[in-house]
Amino acid sequence: MRTLQVLMFMLCLLGGLYLLTQAPDFFMPDRWSPATGRQFDATASRLLGGALLAMAAAGASYLRNFYYSDRRRLPGPAAQRRHFMLLLLALALMAAALLSAEPQPNPDYRPRTTGQP
Repeated sequence: MRTLQVLMFMLCLLGGLYLLTQAPDFFMPDRWSPATGRQFDATASRLLGGALLAMAAAGASYLRNFYYSDRRRLPGPAAQRRHFMLLLLALALMAAALLSAEPQPNPDYRPRTTGQP
């Protein structure tokens, strides 16, 4: 379990840093219809990178204070507020990234052929 937690933390951290610093344009296909999706420009990419970094910060706080500490105890009110604000910031940045990404048809989509020539 610890390996998975550290892997997800590192993916959020490195992916967020990459998206925030490089700001690549990329297309993310829709889950239910691969013919459509969202085109992320530099601004949406940076917003998504900020969301990933906020999730990494919340994960680092959790891992440092509540999982790898010597004594396991419930977090105090200040730690709970800080964790809640980090998660709220991550959700707001992710929503802003999805709202600013432009919906459009997939440039690489090819419809299936039925086999009948």
